[in-house]
Amino acid sequence: MARSMMAAKAAVMATVSAAAGLPLLVVGAIVMLMISLLMWLIPTVAVGGQSTCQSSVAEVPEQAKPWVERAAQSSGLGADFIAALMRRESGFNPEAYADDSNGGTWGLLQLNRSVWRGVHPEGADQTPPQGITDPNIHAQYGGIYLKNRLEGVRQLKASHPDAQFARLSDLEALVIAHNAGEGNLMKYPDIPNVTKEYLDEVRPAINAGGSCSATAGATIGALSPPLVVDGTSIDIDASGVPVASINSYSVGQCTWWAATRRQQIGKPADPYMGHGYMWAASAERHGYPIGGTIQLGDVMSFERGVLGASGEYGHVAIVEEIHEDGSILISESGGGQRRAWTRLLTREQAENPGITYIH
Repeated sequence: MARSMMAAKAAVMATVSAAAGLPLLVVGAIVMLMISLLMWLIPTVAVGGQSTCQSSVAEVPEQAKPWVERAAQSSGLGADFIAALMRRESGFNPEAYADDSNGGTWGLLQLNRSVWRGVHPEGADQTPPQGITDPNIHAQYGGIYLKNRLEGVRQLKASHPDAQFARLSDLEALVIAHNAGEGNLMKYPDIPNVTKEYLDEVRPAINAGGSCSATAGATIGALSPPLVVDGTSIDIDASGVPVASINSYSVGQCTWWAATRRQQIGKPADPYMGHGYMWAASAERHGYPIGGTIQLGDVMSFERGVLGASGEYGHVAIVEEIHEDGSILISESGGGQRRAWTRLLTREQAENPGITYIH
């Protein structure tokens, strides 16, 4: 910045010297023009030099500041709130691990395998799940998890407006759901003592407010009927998805889920579309419209290896929500177990050329 100012000063002085023989009004006009041009060229520096996605209240170790900022950006939540969660969960230790009856939790936000699979399915069956102890990856996808879970909490509050938990702020409800699950959230104020302590510890960060909305797009379209979701896990039975009516695809595979969800929304797919990556070619063969603008209810056919898809079979998923920032929420299954989950894709991920949208 100092060099830029010195250059500006030198340029103006040179201009004045060169124009010494000209009338005063002309000289003044030339100088003003030069100053305007140079001010346009000099980079603008934000007052205070601090990003809106940085913590201003919570104490954050220097090495952890980029992780906090990244999670704030991917979640749309305040950096103080993110920092408070990371401090409580792991003490900002990306390799932190805690054993429990569900197979353990890892990383900055202490996420379990099921939660991680919902946002980062690639390598989720490894131990530890792939990427979960990498602070940059964990921050990115942990933020997406928090964004998804917050949306689920908001829907839960809206569907139970007279319940005591509905009077909580969205972030208070999110903390309870994150720490103890939506089941305990619905029992509020009768929640575990450890959850009460957790909430008390992070409440100053909640009260600090703030958000980082660079990637937090509002929902502009949602598929009907909606799914019943707990965090990122889909309650298949409560959602009324007709899984018993599909027998041409193996239960718990991505193709099984895509076929049943499409049947539920009134757009059934042929029962023999093949593996996930084959659905694009099968759709063309059957005359299904493909490509163009992404639409609610689209089947996404992933080429092999794209965004965590199987290197052998590819993948398919369903578009559940479209957001104003171009990101989309998808539902999917896999792994051979009777379960399904949601995952948020950024605009760049959604526009990957290795994905074909089947309308």
